[in-house]
Amino acid sequence: MTGQPARESTGRVGNGERPRPVGAPSPRAWWSSALLSGPLDAAAATCHARLEALCWNLEADTGAAAVAREVCAGVLGQWEMAARAPDVELVVSELVTNALRHGRRVRTTAGAGLHGAEADDPIQMSLLRRGSELVCAVRDRSDRMPERREPGLRFESGRGLHLVSCFCSGWGVLPTLPSGKHVWARFG
Repeated sequence: MTGQPARESTGRVGNGERPRPVGAPSPRAWWSSALLSGPLDAAAATCHARLEALCWNLEADTGAAAVAREVCAGVLGQWEMAARAPDVELVVSELVTNALRHGRRVRTTAGAGLHGAEADDPIQMSLLRRGSELVCAVRDRSDRMPERREPGLRFESGRGLHLVSCFCSGWGVLPTLPSGKHVWARFG
């Protein structure tokens, strides 16, 4: 995790270049413009009265989900939303894990394995709140969309998005340009 502001996202929903995923928020969703415009600075924060947003770049390693949970617990405590921490921590952990496993760009250089990720392929976590509503989002640079599937009893993986849908009030995908997406979950 770095202390530097996360890089901005330049994507738009419904721009005609990519089909809108089933789980995309309405263009009127208060968090979609905040996610697509990138981290809110002081000038942007005045445009979003009553909106609080924080954003982190997470190192793409096995400890990223634990860091995300720790950050969530701290922020939710400061925002007086600690009662939601267990559900939010579980969902953020699943979203970060999915970004690490499935959302990384594949290197095309010779010698790089099929699953090799570029060094400049950060995972970004955002927490946004307006009143009692909270949105957490994890951004990666891959165009591969998440697919919810029925979890098999014999398989070790495949339950992440099922858990996400059980513990939040809604989730979806917000594509970004030139590549990547935010996978978001709403609470409240």
